[in-house]
Amino acid sequence: MIHALEARHAPVVSLWVWYHVGGRNEVPGTTGMSHFLEHMLFKGTPAHPKGDLDRLLARYGAQWNAFTNEDVTCYFETVPRDRYDVALGLEADRMRNALISSEEVEAERTVIVSEREGYENDPSFLLGESLQAVAFDRHPYGQGVIGSKFEIKLMTRDGLYAHYRKHYAPNNAYVVVVGDDRAEALVDKAAAAFAAVRPEELIAPPLAPEPPQMGEKRLVVRRAGGALPIVQIGFHTAAASDPRAAALQALAVALAGGGGGDAASGRSSRLYRGLVEKELATEVDASFGLTKDPFLFTLEATVRPGVTHRAVEEALLAELQRLADEPIDEVEFARVRRGLLASVAFPSDTITWRAFRLGSLLSSGAAPSIGAWYDALARVTPDDVRGAARDTFVERARTVGHFIPEAS
Repeated sequence: MIHALEARHAPVVSLWVWYHVGGRNEVPGTTGMSHFLEHMLFKGTPAHPKGDLDRLLARYGAQWNAFTNEDVTCYFETVPRDRYDVALGLEADRMRNALISSEEVEAERTVIVSEREGYENDPSFLLGESLQAVAFDRHPYGQGVIGSKFEIKLMTRDGLYAHYRKHYAPNNAYVVVVGDDRAEALVDKAAAAFAAVRPEELIAPPLAPEPPQMGEKRLVVRRAGGALPIVQIGFHTAAASDPRAAALQALAVALAGGGGGDAASGRSSRLYRGLVEKELATEVDASFGLTKDPFLFTLEATVRPGVTHRAVEEALLAELQRLADEPIDEVEFARVRRGLLASVAFPSDTITWRAFRLGSLLSSGAAPSIGAWYDALARVTPDDVRGAARDTFVERARTVGHFIPEAS
């Protein structure tokens, strides 16, 4: 499926290919395989050996990268308009013709293990990974994305190649293009480039939904280091396609601010005023991501020295309860609404981010267009935010995690 938007304010084109394969497509023993495979797609094909991306794009000022998350693996190039055909050729070629040699697998394994160890130096990542694993009993969202270091070390070239052949096909991908040409012309060129790539029979095992959580779960992560203590709380919540998704994003803005790089919105948020200004925490955050299946609404607070985890946790829960119990006044909601709409309008001002925004909405099922998502956010009311808080912040759906730093 190919989607395109015309954007004439710069002579560039941003091409994104979104594959429906990520952490949710892995089973125990193969966690991190989609992310490992992402790295291997930069190692060349018979027609375009390793280094061709640099040779064909870098000298023209192009930008490219890739990422893997729970739902997708995505590759993009933002190129001068006259290099659009080149970018299309590279993506169509590596969709089915990646080499994935044993030698490159072994070399990249070291890189990915090092990447994993780098994440482990971040207490927020360590706690978040453990909280996710505890929160989910059945759904593969509990496995994370980068995978276990031990499983990364055991992955084989043949296993990676089988994963590639199973999931990398035109009928398992979205192609999103934004750039300096008519949308019809951008689509026609992309369709021609991928026309020779055969679709595959996609046989995916049924993915059962996560069963309802029956009560609060708790965990503690301890690690040596100089980091401050952390409290995280995750609540099971809705998928991106749920009608409540827009209200849940508004709820995250009300709690922690955000949108358009406006730092003031964070300082005026509920959690900042309730925890940072009262000297219980040094940092706070709240997030609701757009995912294919129901995921987590997460909150995090870095505990100020001399304050207990319990005091911070109780303050967090009190702010959540207050938001569920009391209507938001007009002044606060106007500030939340500005931040919410800015989170769509400001990043979408650049061609690359507009393409990313459209692809993320399409691949998650949140909305069929950026405009439709903006309209959904604009329709959110104070009652919607309060209702989302009431539905989400319930004891039986929450998982609480404490990170406790220990002396080295």
